[in-house]
Amino acid sequence: MGTSLQIRVLNLLSAAGRPLHGREVQEQLNTEREDRLAYTTVLTVLTRLVNNGAAARQRNGRQYVYRATCRDEVGLAVRKVFTSFGPDAVAHFVDQAYADPALRAQLRLAVDGSALLRESS
Repeated sequence: MGTSLQIRVLNLLSAAGRPLHGREVQEQLNTEREDRLAYTTVLTVLTRLVNNGAAARQRNGRQYVYRATCRDEVGLAVRKVFTSFGPDAVAHFVDQAYADPALRAQLRLAVDGSALLRESS
């Protein structure tokens, strides 16, 4: 799983409802902490989230803005697996679901109820 700071940053990005500048993320994090985080530390965490596919960045003037591409710690873990193993991860997941009727039923319910899949249709 990701570090607790990565999870906190991902949660901030998810809850924001709009892309955030790195400085905005830093300010929000520092309102909750006694030991203030350096801007470079926050940018490092944001870069790692982008590299893991859990966040996306886009240029906005001379700076970047960041948005979450997954919702939570579970989404972050799934992104890391897909980033590390690509299509093989999907194939193994499907194999596991096929071998376990209960997991297969859960997967079917998740796919049928997925808001993300409905949005992309």
